[in-house]
Amino acid sequence: MGMRELFQKKFQNLFVSIVLHETECLLYCKVFKNGKIEKSFTKSFLLTPPTEALDKAIENYLVELQDEYRFVYVALLLSTLGQGAIEGTQSVDFNKHHVDISSVHSVSFAKQWSAYASYIEIKWAKNLFSDVGLDLIYSPFVVLNDFIVNEKLRSKPTCYILNCHDFFVIGVFEGKQLHFGAFFKTQSDTSFSHTDDVSDWEHEEQEMGLASDEEMPELQIEKEDKSEESEELGEFGELSELEDIDALPNGDTFSDVDTRTLGHFSGLDALKEEDISLELYGRDLLVYKYLKSALEEYYHNPLYVSQFIEEIVIFDGYEISSDFIRQIQDELMMSVEVHKVNVGERICDIAIEEVFG
Repeated sequence: MGMRELFQKKFQNLFVSIVLHETECLLYCKVFKNGKIEKSFTKSFLLTPPTEALDKAIENYLVELQDEYRFVYVALLLSTLGQGAIEGTQSVDFNKHHVDISSVHSVSFAKQWSAYASYIEIKWAKNLFSDVGLDLIYSPFVVLNDFIVNEKLRSKPTCYILNCHDFFVIGVFEGKQLHFGAFFKTQSDTSFSHTDDVSDWEHEEQEMGLASDEEMPELQIEKEDKSEESEELGEFGELSELEDIDALPNGDTFSDVDTRTLGHFSGLDALKEEDISLELYGRDLLVYKYLKSALEEYYHNPLYVSQFIEEIVIFDGYEISSDFIRQIQDELMMSVEVHKVNVGERICDIAIEEVFG
């Protein structure tokens, strides 16, 4: 850690993770100072799809936070198509998986596997937050990997799932080594529209000047001298530099309050609950279909050196039903282990570790 980070660590640093759903934007915030978390709070905003730009209320809230705290890091969970994870880190590995390495930015883990996202998706995310700034972009495979390495590592191949509101990712890991990865949407990918200015694949790389890691200062992969543990945090990169230090704010303000509230159930609420249950049932069927097809791909595609998988570990950041778990156990003959997780909170933790080590 450099002198700048050591100095900055003595003051309040706000980390904001943003998880976009089709109908909601969730913000999880942590204030970090002197090596510990001083406080945390959340904020949610309703969205009406399709949305072609970030809601003004979200922008205003982020601007208020940036005015309140001198050091603010805004991190986004990338939840769009055009991303994935593969075994290997070299060009030949991407070619085997039919991924055009010139059109994606990738990060490697333990020099064994890679997570990647297209430049199109990265630029879309940056454009979406262009008025307030975006400091960090995280692949869901990065978050999944962090959950895995902080749990008991399994020496035999295990299927892991990170379940989020609008999508889920699958990773078959043996220890820290990924053998198979897949990303699936469970709702439409149109809640935030990709406008025409980021739809030209042929000219995208040239326009952004992202031909190599050396030419990507805003999306630079971690330096080689960082520890393997820090390397495995592997976010897609810090997108902006800190500004010069000036006056620091004092006192608590509006952001200390968790604005999410729980109402009382009425007859109408009960009907809504029934609709939600039906929606969850339909979602579970879709997730099971995708899971089954992913396992068939892993077992039957000669691209993968497959081994029999006996266990599925689910990091549940949304909701799954007991019926879904029983279906896996009965039809796929696999044991299931479920861990309830807060994805937004974990992203903040990853970002703090990345910035301050």
